[in-house]
Amino acid sequence: MSDPKHNERQELASPPGSIMHGSGLLSATEHRRKLHSIPEIGLELPHTLSYLRQALQAAGLAPRNCSTGLIADIGENGPLIALRADMDALPINEESGLPYASRHAGAMHACGHDAHMAALLAAAQSLAAKPPRDYRVRCIFQPGEEGFFGAPAMISAGCLDGVAAIAGGHVGDLSEELAPGQLGFMHGSMMAASDLFAGAFLGSGGHGSAPHHARDPIPALVQFINGAYALRSREADQRRPFVISVCQLDAGSAFNIIPERAAFKGTARSLGEKERELAKRGLRRLCEGSAMAMGVDFEFEWTDGYPSLVNDAASVEACMAGAQRLLGTGRVKMLSAPSMGGEDFAYYLQKIPGCFWFMNSQNPERGIRYPNHHPRFDVDEALLDDVADLHIASAAALADLVIGRPAIHAAGQRADQRGGLKQ
Repeated sequence: MSDPKHNERQELASPPGSIMHGSGLLSATEHRRKLHSIPEIGLELPHTLSYLRQALQAAGLAPRNCSTGLIADIGENGPLIALRADMDALPINEESGLPYASRHAGAMHACGHDAHMAALLAAAQSLAAKPPRDYRVRCIFQPGEEGFFGAPAMISAGCLDGVAAIAGGHVGDLSEELAPGQLGFMHGSMMAASDLFAGAFLGSGGHGSAPHHARDPIPALVQFINGAYALRSREADQRRPFVISVCQLDAGSAFNIIPERAAFKGTARSLGEKERELAKRGLRRLCEGSAMAMGVDFEFEWTDGYPSLVNDAASVEACMAGAQRLLGTGRVKMLSAPSMGGEDFAYYLQKIPGCFWFMNSQNPERGIRYPNHHPRFDVDEALLDDVADLHIASAAALADLVIGRPAIHAAGQRADQRGGLKQ
């Protein structure tokens, strides 16, 4: 899930060792641990890309560059189905104490992207060993999900060329409706547009005992904040999810000095374009009006973030049915409430049909209980094979949908190799 953009870079350690061992290719868990130790931030991820390229080549695939990510195609005939994993980490100092913790100061895989890559690698290995006969799969490894707009850059570079449908997902603690190990799907808007706003009120400073000799920007800031929250409660349709949060303030330097400047930053989250436009126009109007009322000047800036993530209903039904055959109906749920977090997978879904899912990868009994973006975040690695199987199941389900045939039980290719589908 995305966070505001950070441009800090970290000192890089060399990539970890071999992507093979004596018994063959590495497992999803082994891949995840190696990737977890080399987190990188943003769009340029040299060590991560080097590792992924070697792993895909070891599986007999021919990965190729796409923007600053990688894509690898599997199969020769039929419609092309894409599976996506994001690759970038967060600017967090890791405190997990894991033996494979981050080797890069100031960077951590605290949002599960290491697990996403590892599971897609494992799926690619299985698909490469036994390619599908009547459809093709494109594995997309995308940088820059955490606020760097990696998806539109990949699209511009051609990652969706020829693709009929796409699937992806996210691990972590993402929905209160999901118990550990459960998988969640949702029709329509599943995640919010994640926009940013910032501004300031500009007056003239003075002594706190003589406000009549100054132009105090703080009353304007207070009025703006109250108005922003009233905008949500009085102008927006209360039946539709919509969030405005002022999260950062900067004003003053001492208890008795009226500042010249009072600044703010915040985020607006919406599922529909009507609410998004209301926030954009309404917050600017409030900023201008508060400044005028209090006799100060103002600055206001709106930055479009990721759009709302909108799943295709038919793709959701197909992927959910495949997941139920794979994991059993007790572990698969249709969610009733969206997340107000943001995700740039939304850009893929603006171009082609597809499905995004959540998996609760916590395990409180093993101490895996911290939320995404926490310095002690971890995932239950026992679920990684399930996520890899889910990728393969989703590709098969979407291929059936595109071809127009009834769903088949080809969704558990890796599970078949381990002795049968899960019941």
